[in-house]
Amino acid sequence: MRIDAGGKQCPIPVIMAKKELEAGEQDVEIIVDGQTQIDNLTRLGDALGRPATSEPCGDKFLVKFANGETKKGAVVAESNSYAVFFNKDSIGTNEGELGQNLAKMAIFTLSESDNIPSYVLFMNEGVKLVTGVEPQIVENLNTLIEKGTKVLVCGTCLNFYGLTDDLKVGTVSNMYDILGAMQEVSKVIKL
Repeated sequence: MRIDAGGKQCPIPVIMAKKELEAGEQDVEIIVDGQTQIDNLTRLGDALGRPATSEPCGDKFLVKFANGETKKGAVVAESNSYAVFFNKDSIGTNEGELGQNLAKMAIFTLSESDNIPSYVLFMNEGVKLVTGVEPQIVENLNTLIEKGTKVLVCGTCLNFYGLTDDLKVGTVSNMYDILGAMQEVSKVIKL
């Protein structure tokens, strides 16, 4: 089955592919526009036990999922797991220097903690924090990644702010993966 998702932003290609894979379809292929969609579909394939490969297809790309049984089932949250969610590039109501310093210190504190988050998630203006404007944030997020934290960054938000090429740390992701991460953990802390 071939799905044409050309021109569709994530998470739409992911949702389209997931629907067919979970219905038990074999020979699932999906046409997408670029690397972000390929990366998101590859993560989906890995999560469902149906690894994906990609190849050029004209001016687009064709992602093919391996045949086999699709893993199903609800994700059960670990009782002590948590995610930290940044939807702004500052903490609190002060959007200036104080709020940005608080965000920097929060990420530093997380990187020094023995109880690290499963995920650190960035959406909306929060994506500005991962562009290297403040090198200490990038360094501390890399420390968290080395300790096992997954850092997911909204690709649509990066595109909106014209920051796609400025990303210094984290995985370009989508609404599907970010909401899935929130559902996987036992609590989400919004800063």
